[in-house]
Amino acid sequence: MKISKLYANNDDFKTIVFDKGINFILADNNGVGKSSLFKLIDFCLLGDKHFLGQEYFKDYIFYIELQIASNRYMTIKRPTKSGKNIELKITKGKSYLTDEKDFNKKGSLGIAKSFFENKVNYSINKFRTYITYFLRDESNQSDAFILNKHASTHAIEYKTLVSNLVGIDGRKIRKKYELDEIIKKEDIDENTLKTAQDDLSKVIEENKILINSRLIDRLKDCVSKYGNIILNKEVIFSIDFNTSNDIEFSIKIEKDEESSDKLNDDVTIKKLLCLIFSSALAEIYAQKRFIKFVAFDSPFDGENNTYENGIYTAIYELHRKGIQTIITSNEDVIKNKENLLEIKDEYMIGYLSNEDKLMGEFKI
Repeated sequence: MKISKLYANNDDFKTIVFDKGINFILADNNGVGKSSLFKLIDFCLLGDKHFLGQEYFKDYIFYIELQIASNRYMTIKRPTKSGKNIELKITKGKSYLTDEKDFNKKGSLGIAKSFFENKVNYSINKFRTYITYFLRDESNQSDAFILNKHASTHAIEYKTLVSNLVGIDGRKIRKKYELDEIIKKEDIDENTLKTAQDDLSKVIEENKILINSRLIDRLKDCVSKYGNIILNKEVIFSIDFNTSNDIEFSIKIEKDEESSDKLNDDVTIKKLLCLIFSSALAEIYAQKRFIKFVAFDSPFDGENNTYENGIYTAIYELHRKGIQTIITSNEDVIKNKENLLEIKDEYMIGYLSNEDKLMGEFKI
């Protein structure tokens, strides 16, 4: 599945037509809509409203067109107003449907999700659960594994999620945590305690076997590959168990003569480790029925960002693997003039400025 088009019923919104390969949206400064684009895509893909509940958007209807097969497209029509039906339509070619009255399905969010799942042929719950690992706005670039929505939750929430994403049965990872909670209870009787302890020992041993698989080996190779491309350094993805036998995920630059442990704490490096992880995931799932794009907000930003050429090369590599890339960036942070010229000539699908914002006069 790739994104084909994003538009609205209001002329204030800047229509964006995506290429199935490399897409750059440049801007002349901040506050013109780059980051909001990610929230809009998420909303149209049956996610949360975010800022769209504001009065300014009360009459807006957004449309996203998705390429779901070589000659099949799905358009999702989603009003911002609560209680309004979502509509979906399958077409054989690209189209604008603002005047279309005959949609294939119309109904609540639940009905829309069922129709989406049936036509795309994979679980909407999995799609919605994992999409932010591929659709990375700036609020989701500080940790490769812990998304913004997990910041205030128990670690088991993101660990279950990442486990499933990398091919580990997250139910067993969660089972270990649940057994720990049972054993901690003060009023537990002896039989229940003994059963829980026995079950815990079995689950721990089973979980240790789960972290070895061909999919995980491929992911490790892909992380290493994109680490070398983007950072020109050895980046290691690992899965292990801590002293409490809880699963731990790690992605970091391997320490060598030129790289210290402190480098992994650098804000720019953390951002690029997110890009490396997203790229690696996209590649290992490229031949499966799943998300086939990586959208990343402002990867070239950062005080210590000297990795422009590596980022640009990684975008080419993703394209070579059949993965769509959507990149936003302020124009002035791209220092390589040859890269910038090529972006403008071949890959720029939109330019945002104070005079031409994504959503008119709305203060983003």
